Amino acid sequence: MNLTTKFNFGDRVWKIGTIPRKEFNKCKFCEGVGEIVGKDGTTRQCPECYGRREYETLVHEGWRIMSELTIGEVKIMARGKDPVGSPFRSQFSNYGPQMAAYEEEYMCKESGIGSGSVHYVDTLWATKEEAQTECDKRNAEDANENKI
Repeated sequence: MNLTTKFNFGDRVWKIGTIPRKEFNKCKFCEGVGEIVGKDGTTRQCPECYGRREYETLVHEGWRIMSELTIGEVKIMARGKDPVGSPFRSQFSNYGPQMAAYEEEYMCKESGIGSGSVHYVDTLWATKEEAQTECDKRNAEDANENKI
Protein backbone atom coordinates (compact mmCIF):
# COMPACT_ATOMS: atom_id res chain seq x y z
CA MET A 1 0.00 0.00 0.00
CA ASN A 2 1.28 3.46 -0.87
CA LEU A 3 -0.11 6.51 0.89
CA THR A 4 0.49 9.91 -0.64
CA THR A 5 -0.06 13.07 1.38
CA LYS A 6 -0.61 16.60 0.17
CA PHE A 7 2.37 17.84 2.21
CA ASN A 8 5.60 16.38 3.56
CA PHE A 9 7.84 17.06 6.56
CA GLY A 10 9.48 20.47 6.37
CA ASP A 11 7.08 21.87 3.75
CA ARG A 12 6.12 25.52 4.22
CA VAL A 13 2.33 25.93 3.98
CA TRP A 14 -0.24 28.70 4.30
CA LYS A 15 -3.05 28.25 6.83
CA ILE A 16 -6.49 29.74 6.14
CA GLY A 17 -9.25 30.20 8.67
CA THR A 18 -11.69 32.56 10.30
CA ILE A 19 -11.57 34.59 13.47
CA PRO A 20 -15.07 35.30 14.74
CA ARG A 21 -15.80 38.71 16.24
CA LYS A 22 -17.72 38.90 19.51
CA GLU A 23 -20.86 40.99 19.36
CA PHE A 24 -22.70 41.96 22.53
CA ASN A 25 -26.48 42.43 22.48
CA LYS A 26 -28.86 43.66 25.16
CA CYS A 27 -30.95 40.84 26.60
CA LYS A 28 -34.41 41.00 25.03
CA PHE A 29 -36.09 39.02 27.81
CA CYS A 30 -35.22 41.42 30.67
CA GLU A 31 -34.56 44.43 28.39
CA GLY A 32 -31.02 44.69 29.73
CA VAL A 33 -31.96 44.98 33.42
CA GLY A 34 -30.53 41.61 34.44
CA GLU A 35 -33.50 40.63 36.56
CA ILE A 36 -37.22 40.13 36.26
CA VAL A 37 -39.99 41.24 38.63
CA GLY A 38 -42.61 38.74 39.72
CA LYS A 39 -46.31 39.42 40.39
CA ASP A 40 -45.56 39.67 44.12
CA GLY A 41 -42.94 42.39 43.51
CA THR A 42 -39.91 40.22 44.20
CA THR A 43 -37.04 40.10 41.72
CA ARG A 44 -35.16 37.15 40.35
CA GLN A 45 -32.11 36.84 38.13
CA CYS A 46 -33.07 36.81 34.46
CA PRO A 47 -33.22 33.19 33.27
CA GLU A 48 -31.99 34.13 29.79
CA CYS A 49 -28.90 36.27 30.48
CA TYR A 50 -28.30 35.03 34.07
CA GLY A 51 -28.09 38.59 35.32
CA ARG A 52 -25.41 39.70 32.85
CA ARG A 53 -27.86 42.04 31.04
CA GLU A 54 -26.48 41.04 27.67
CA TYR A 55 -25.49 38.04 25.65
CA GLU A 56 -22.69 37.54 23.19
CA THR A 57 -22.83 36.10 19.72
CA LEU A 58 -19.94 35.23 17.44
CA VAL A 59 -20.05 36.90 14.04
CA HIS A 60 -18.22 35.20 11.18
CA GLU A 61 -16.19 37.83 9.33
CA GLY A 62 -14.95 35.72 6.44
CA TRP A 63 -12.04 33.53 5.48
CA ARG A 64 -8.50 34.89 5.46
CA ILE A 65 -4.89 33.78 5.44
CA MET A 66 -3.87 33.15 9.04
CA SER A 67 -0.15 32.30 8.91
CA GLU A 68 2.69 30.50 7.22
CA LEU A 69 3.61 27.22 8.93
CA THR A 70 6.18 24.42 8.69
CA ILE A 71 4.92 20.82 8.60
CA GLY A 72 6.40 18.84 11.49
CA GLU A 73 4.06 15.87 11.86
CA VAL A 74 1.76 14.05 9.45
CA LYS A 75 -1.18 11.95 10.66
CA ILE A 76 -3.03 9.68 8.26
CA MET A 77 -6.11 7.61 8.97
CA ALA A 78 -6.92 5.20 6.17
CA ARG A 79 -9.62 2.57 6.38
CA GLY A 80 -10.58 0.17 3.61
CA LYS A 81 -14.08 -1.00 2.86
CA ASP A 82 -15.00 -4.49 4.16
CA PRO A 83 -15.33 -6.83 1.23
CA VAL A 84 -18.77 -8.37 0.78
CA GLY A 85 -18.87 -11.75 2.51
CA SER A 86 -15.87 -10.90 4.68
CA PRO A 87 -15.68 -13.01 7.87
CA PHE A 88 -14.66 -9.80 9.71
CA ARG A 89 -17.85 -7.89 8.79
CA SER A 90 -19.77 -9.14 11.84
CA GLN A 91 -16.90 -8.34 14.21
CA PHE A 92 -16.22 -4.84 12.93
CA SER A 93 -19.66 -3.64 11.87
CA ASN A 94 -20.36 -1.51 14.95
CA TYR A 95 -20.47 1.55 12.67
CA GLY A 96 -22.66 -0.13 10.08
CA PRO A 97 -21.15 -1.19 6.78
CA GLN A 98 -17.55 -0.01 6.84
CA MET A 99 -17.05 2.54 4.12
CA ALA A 100 -13.61 3.46 2.84
CA ALA A 101 -12.20 6.58 4.51
CA TYR A 102 -9.08 8.68 4.33
CA GLU A 103 -8.14 11.63 6.50
CA GLU A 104 -4.99 13.76 6.67
CA GLU A 105 -4.01 15.92 9.63
CA TYR A 106 -0.87 17.92 10.23
CA MET A 107 0.92 19.44 13.18
CA CYS A 108 3.33 22.30 12.60
CA LYS A 109 6.49 23.50 14.30
CA GLU A 110 5.06 26.96 14.99
CA SER A 111 1.88 25.68 16.67
CA GLY A 112 3.33 22.67 18.49
CA ILE A 113 4.06 19.09 17.55
CA GLY A 114 2.56 16.31 19.65
CA SER A 115 0.57 18.58 21.95
CA GLY A 116 -0.14 21.57 19.72
CA SER A 117 -2.83 22.50 17.22
CA VAL A 118 -4.07 20.04 14.62
CA HIS A 119 -4.36 21.49 11.12
CA TYR A 120 -6.66 19.82 8.62
CA VAL A 121 -5.70 19.32 4.99
CA ASP A 122 -8.57 21.48 3.70
CA THR A 123 -7.17 24.54 5.51
CA LEU A 124 -3.56 24.27 4.30
CA TRP A 125 -2.22 25.44 0.93
CA ALA A 126 1.19 25.22 -0.72
CA THR A 127 1.37 28.86 -1.85
CA LYS A 128 0.02 32.15 -0.60
CA GLU A 129 -1.74 32.66 -3.94
CA GLU A 130 -3.57 29.31 -3.67
CA ALA A 131 -4.57 30.15 -0.10
CA GLN A 132 -5.94 33.55 -1.14
CA THR A 133 -7.83 32.03 -4.06
CA GLU A 134 -9.47 29.52 -1.70
CA CYS A 135 -10.36 32.30 0.78
CA ASP A 136 -11.97 34.32 -2.01
CA LYS A 137 -13.92 31.24 -3.15
CA ARG A 138 -15.18 30.42 0.36
CA ASN A 139 -16.09 34.05 1.05
CA ALA A 140 -18.09 34.18 -2.21
CA GLU A 141 -19.89 30.94 -1.27
CA ASP A 142 -20.70 32.33 2.20
CA ALA A 143 -22.00 35.57 0.66
CA ASN A 144 -24.27 33.61 -1.71
CA GLU A 145 -25.65 31.48 1.16
CA ASN A 146 -26.46 34.56 3.27
CA LYS A 147 -28.45 36.34 0.54
CA ILE A 148 -32.17 36.44 1.14
